[in-house]
Amino acid sequence: MDSGLDLGAGLGDEPDQAAKPGPGMGAAARRELAGKLAAIKQAAYRDGIGSTGRRGPARTLLYAHIADATLLADEGVARVEGFGPVSVARLGELLGHDQVVVQPVIDLNDDTVSADAYEIPHRIRERVKLTHPVELFPYGSAETGINTDLDHIKPYRKDGPPKQTNTANLAPLGRLSHRIKTHGGWTATRLDADTMEWITRYGFRLHVTHRGTTASGHQTNSPER
Repeated sequence: MDSGLDLGAGLGDEPDQAAKPGPGMGAAARRELAGKLAAIKQAAYRDGIGSTGRRGPARTLLYAHIADATLLADEGVARVEGFGPVSVARLGELLGHDQVVVQPVIDLNDDTVSADAYEIPHRIRERVKLTHPVELFPYGSAETGINTDLDHIKPYRKDGPPKQTNTANLAPLGRLSHRIKTHGGWTATRLDADTMEWITRYGFRLHVTHRGTTASGHQTNSPER
């Protein structure tokens, strides 16, 4: 991306939240919002120094999630990652200049995207991040970011079939959560597109979805370690 901010995946995301008009804002809320907008602008316009020693525009990657109904109605609330809710009316302050590069919307309803390698390409990493904004560990709260580990749910095998690295076989995990899965005797299985099942080393079964974590009983035999 050359400059500005990226609206990489917005239309249709979280319609229940983004489509609702926001309540009237008090003076304190307006000051807080103004501070957030100022921080975004400062990051977008801050000068950077390249390898040539010349100053050039800094690059800021920003995701704004806007439901299609909200965009068409020109009212309601959008969600800007890392900053929180922003009224659609105020988005013009972020987007109303010539330093913005709008990237195509990533359709997360597309079929599974895969690669024939252990390394995870950016196009797959980006989709997993947008599909799962929070790690898929029981009671996890770590936000999925650029440095979040993406774990192969079914372990990758060099002699295995092609396309083992795919959006359906990757789960974002914080570093501690990843270590627990790898070394702590926990197992993980994807039950469906929305549900991950975890079994602890003591046999407790937990289901993780975008709504949170629910206990699902206890199995007689603990998973093999």
